[in-house]
Amino acid sequence: MQEKKNSTPPYRVIVAGFDGSEASLKAVMRAAELASSLGADLHIIAVVPPPTVILGPMMAPELLDVAPLADAARKALEKVAEEVRGRHGARAFVEVVMGNPAEEILRYSESVGANLIVVGSSGARGAALLGSVAHEVVKHARVDVLVVGEADKGGTELSGGGESE
Repeated sequence: MQEKKNSTPPYRVIVAGFDGSEASLKAVMRAAELASSLGADLHIIAVVPPPTVILGPMMAPELLDVAPLADAARKALEKVAEEVRGRHGARAFVEVVMGNPAEEILRYSESVGANLIVVGSSGARGAALLGSVAHEVVKHARVDVLVVGEADKGGTELSGGGESE
């Protein structure tokens, strides 16, 4: 009897979510290892919250400017992407979007034709078992999802050691 060969092509486009947390950095680095070994493109995405109305002085509504958050996210993503390119030789692209993290990761993954999504098991806000973003991505994804756990408590550091300017 002939063995049936796997007809699923290898991962060609990988999307990794990044929120600045240690867990998301581990997820991005794992995604970079995979992208490098498979010759896949790696898209690293950060999601910032949409503008929010807050009560300012005299109880007057003010729109909270999220542009500084988006700028900081883009700088952090560029630093991570440079590390990925240098350490793993992977083709890495970055994207900062605004909205709900799980929804935007899924939407972006679909728009770039991703066939693998990589997320950390918990994010910047933390979670007891599985982060809410990871849970929602796993629940609603139409492609494979790799959830990178925190088994290695040793930490992940970017080379260069210092903060970006």
